[in-house]
Amino acid sequence: LKELNSQGYEIVLVTSGAVGIGLQRLRYRKLVNSSLADLQNAQFELDGKACAAVGQSSLMALYDTLFSQLDVTSSQYLVTDTEFRDTSFRKQLSETVKSLLSLKVIPIFNENDAVSTRRAPYEDSSGIFWDNDSLAGLLAMELKADLLVMLSDVEGLYSGPPSDPNSKLIHTYIKEKHQCEITFGDKSRLGRGGMTAKVNAAVCAAYAGIPSVITSGYATDSIIKVLQGKCVGTLFHRDAHLWTLVKELGVREMAVTARKCSRQLQAMNSEDRKKILLDIADALEANESLIKIENEADVTAAQDDGYENTSFIRLISFLQISGLAKSIRVLADMEDPIAQVLKRTELADGLILEKTSSPLGVLLVIFESRPDALVQIASLAIRSGNGLLLKGGKEAKRSNAILHKVITSAIPENIGEKLIGLVTSREEIPDLLK
Repeated sequence: LKELNSQGYEIVLVTSGAVGIGLQRLRYRKLVNSSLADLQNAQFELDGKACAAVGQSSLMALYDTLFSQLDVTSSQYLVTDTEFRDTSFRKQLSETVKSLLSLKVIPIFNENDAVSTRRAPYEDSSGIFWDNDSLAGLLAMELKADLLVMLSDVEGLYSGPPSDPNSKLIHTYIKEKHQCEITFGDKSRLGRGGMTAKVNAAVCAAYAGIPSVITSGYATDSIIKVLQGKCVGTLFHRDAHLWTLVKELGVREMAVTARKCSRQLQAMNSEDRKKILLDIADALEANESLIKIENEADVTAAQDDGYENTSFIRLISFLQISGLAKSIRVLADMEDPIAQVLKRTELADGLILEKTSSPLGVLLVIFESRPDALVQIASLAIRSGNGLLLKGGKEAKRSNAILHKVITSAIPENIGEKLIGLVTSREEIPDLLK
């Protein structure tokens, strides 16, 4: 937050923790003041509002100490849901926050549990907000924020309980699809609402026009990575359902489609397969400037992520399109590897057994962060009549994506561009192997 504050971002922090800190302090005091008889039956039932009242000052003292060490000023703003019914309060709140932000102060909001009229979580809820997650969503809408980031103890929203090995991280939440499919695990022992409350708050904010992301509060620089546009956590956006029009194939569908396309490729004669390679070489040269732009973006991102190793940067920075195109043309002119007679044996009079070369079918190739490898592997697969699934290093993802697009666009329609599939996630590999 300090780094973003110094870059000119306007940040509002919504926090929990007062009840937890107060509970620790009051338990300690109760323990210190207990008799031996009390300790033998040590079950301390403590009032949550009392815990909040004791813990709030300690919580803010902690934030003040942390921010002061970083030369950042913070401020405290305690609210309850009933206050938001008052329009004059809402107006005053917006004006105060704007004033603080103009002074580069970070406002810290917390629900004032000590004086809240709610007797228990969700009980007597006005529907305005019911925990600090929904408070964050409400403030994001009230203050017309550009982005809402909610931190969790897991990487984001999973299709099932995160502890279930079959659960998968959902990178983009689509309400129409996911609200009926997701199974929530047990609520965290910390906080009131858990992941269910975060999802509800994120959906409300997103449909009000504020993109929201749920990501890990434990991962290093997760907030900064969100602002850099990196694929971390789960994104909520009101237009997400429109993005499914450009839906990626599932791994099984990708593999099956590659096999179907490979059979069409094998049915072609050698000259037609040769022409595909020559068309790919031409397409690479025609798109050289676009490929270089994407490759340079990968190199810059690698350097920003701390990859200073010169040999590594050289691996992802290939930029030798002319050389790659020349290699493809040499491969195209080589002898056709399909249907070559490798061995002939006469088993009996008129009965001859031949061993001939034939395509394997579909290849899955996982390779390092070398974009030129993608071009070489794809060319060899096409020449030998094989379908192909590729998984390259994440550091060269933009280079791999543009090369894959250029190559598949040169494959004729009667074969299909899905002859070559690009796997983008490490999580898909186990499913492909199955």
